[in-house]
Parts: sequence; structure tokens; C-alpha cells
Amino acid sequence: MSEVATPFHARQATLDGTLTLRALLRHGFAVSVYPRQVVTATPGASAPGAERIEPGHGATELSFVHGLPGTSGLAPVTFSQDKRMRRALLERAGIAVPKGATFTMGRGVRGSHRFAHRIGFPVVVKPAVGDNAIETFAGIGDDAALEAALDHLRTPPTERPGFSRAAYGLTELREPGEENGRIVVPSSYTFLVEKQLSGAYLRCLVIGDEVHSVISCVGAPGDGSLTGGIEILHQIHPGFTDLARRAAAVIDGLAVVTVDIVAPNPYDHPSTQTFGVVELSERPGLWVQAMVDPQLAEGLAEEILISYARSCGVAVAGGRDEVTVELEAHALPDVVEGAAAIESAASEAGLRCRITDSDRVAGVVRADLSGGVGPMAELTDALLDGRIDRQQVMLAVLSPRPVMR
Repeated sequence: MSEVATPFHARQATLDGTLTLRALLRHGFAVSVYPRQVVTATPGASAPGAERIEPGHGATELSFVHGLPGTSGLAPVTFSQDKRMRRALLERAGIAVPKGATFTMGRGVRGSHRFAHRIGFPVVVKPAVGDNAIETFAGIGDDAALEAALDHLRTPPTERPGFSRAAYGLTELREPGEENGRIVVPSSYTFLVEKQLSGAYLRCLVIGDEVHSVISCVGAPGDGSLTGGIEILHQIHPGFTDLARRAAAVIDGLAVVTVDIVAPNPYDHPSTQTFGVVELSERPGLWVQAMVDPQLAEGLAEEILISYARSCGVAVAGGRDEVTVELEAHALPDVVEGAAAIESAASEAGLRCRITDSDRVAGVVRADLSGGVGPMAELTDALLDGRIDRQQVMLAVLSPRPVMR
């Protein structure tokens, strides 16, 4: 049984990477894809719109992890995943954030309850370190709800249902503890309690130093309540887009930043209302735009690629929605079964596939693959994840070829 597409809710953590791969294929890049959406790419020889514009300037190889461009440095990414540090940087820049404080799971639980009473319910609880805009507990209105959120966070992150972590995410080096026979996070594990603000929830996407999208959300991305929204980039008050730009700049070295703002009226000047930056993330988070308009999300992924490529001296123009590539699938468990699984999955995805070589010794299958760039990116992800008849590959190389007829 082959499987290419996955349910949308299960793709939230990986959609950025899939859309990036789609954009690279669309613009004729040759790509090498590794597990956990690590991608390197170079302009293909037959690429219609990707060519060197300044020989000798910059690097010709682009790299991405989960759709995050290589121009985002590891240190800035790490800083953005430390919410206490992030809050401090925003406050230092004069940018409003909700009242909040961090506590440890060992000795800080009682203090967190006292703090929640002092700032007033409802409050929001989230891990103090780790991937942003996930595992947020909002609408906590009393001590019982607060304790329920903390009980969830007591479970080590890797054991939490549906938990995902970026391939570059911070690694927990502390040993877990035990509580009444239950494995729990170490006592030094930190969490954040913030005052919950009321108003419109705005997801802003900043690429470089420009705001490219503002979604007025129905619900919120981080707590699982998001059901949709509308794009208001050209209607929102310029004061809020300026705020998003300033917030994105507090951590130097991030090529892409999402800034979440809660404000009563996004169409009025920020100075007339109480607002706050409630999240800041190094990841594009394009699943939010995809819920509103899939084509909007695809276009933004291309904007990220174009911005990154330009910084490396590579021009990106044109693009084809259907392409032909030579696929090399490396380290297949069984090349015969793997070749058959690839052919079957490609057919189900509406792609044309012709196996050209099966090397049993090297564990490599080669094929000519032609069709839509979206299904092709999905197929590649599925191969790297082992979702096609358990035929997981450790490397997929896709090299552009003239379009098959």
C-alpha cells in the first residue's frame, strides 16, 4: 500500500519543507533531499529561470531545513527558541509583550499559580524553550486548568502525543525524572506563564525586512484552535506592519520570521490600543496561509526561495508547474520492491514514472519522473519518511531533465 499525501493536520510541521521543495523543482534546481527535510540545491543545467548573475560572488549551493533557508544562522535560531531570551530582546527594543514569567517544574509550580492570580486569569502556558507556536495552552481560567496544562508538560516532550521538533531544534541534555512511577521532565524544566491578551490574532510573515503576509486568524495557530482566517496585508494599519518588522529584527541573522500580534483593532493605529507580540518564530509556518489560500502559501515559499537565491547571486525567474527529473533513490531496503513501490505511488499521485535502473548492490533505484511539482515534492517527502510501503530512502536526488512527452 503506497501513501504520498498525508492529512493536513499532520503536515503542519513539514509543510514549509514540502513547499520549498516544490518551489525548487518548479524553478529547475537540482536537489538532494535527506531525512528530516534537509535539502541542498543548485541551479540545474536546464533550469529556465535559475542562472548565475554574478560569477564568483556568493555560494551557488542553497540549503534548507524544514523550509528554513541557510541564511538563517544556527545561533539566531537557537535564540528565537528560548522564549525568555526572546521576551527580553523584544522588551529591550521597546516592543510590548504580555505580562509573563518563567518557572521551573520542580520548585516553581506554586509560584506559577500565585503569578497567574496576580496578573489575572485567563493566562497562557507554554514551554519556555523549544519550537515556537506549538503546545500553547490558552484560555486557562482557573487553578485546575493551569494544573492540567502543567501536567501535560510534565511528560517528556518526545512522549507527548503529536509532538514534533525541528531537525535543528534544541536538544534536551538533562536526564528525566520520576514521579510516582511516571517518567517526567527534569525538575529544572522551565515553562512560561503569560497574561492572555484579547483581540484579533495576527500572523505576520517577514521575509528579509519586508512583511509579505498578515493573516487575521480565526482561532490561534499555537493552541490547535485555528480554523481559518483572511489575508489583510493591504488593509492592516501600517503601524502594525512596522511593528512586525521591528520585532523580526530583534534577533539578528534570521532570514524569515513569523511574528504573532494580538490587537483589538488591526485597522487602527497601534498607539490607540493595548496590544502585544505573543509569538516570534524562525520558521515560515506556511500551513497558516495554506488554510486560507493554498496558492498564497505556495507563492510565499517561492518568495523565500527568490530572496535567498538573490543573496547568493542567483536569479530566479519563470518557473514550470510540470517538470521532468531523473530521480535517484538511495539506500532502499529492497530495490526490487522499492522500484515497484515508487512506480505505484507515482501513478497514484498522477505522475509519469519510468524505472531506468535498479542497482541491488548499491541499493539505488533510478527513474525518469514527470508531472506536477506539487505531487513530486509530496512523493519525495513520502520516500524520505518511509511512507511508501516502508521503503524509506536516506537520500533522494532529483536532477532536471527536458519535459517528457
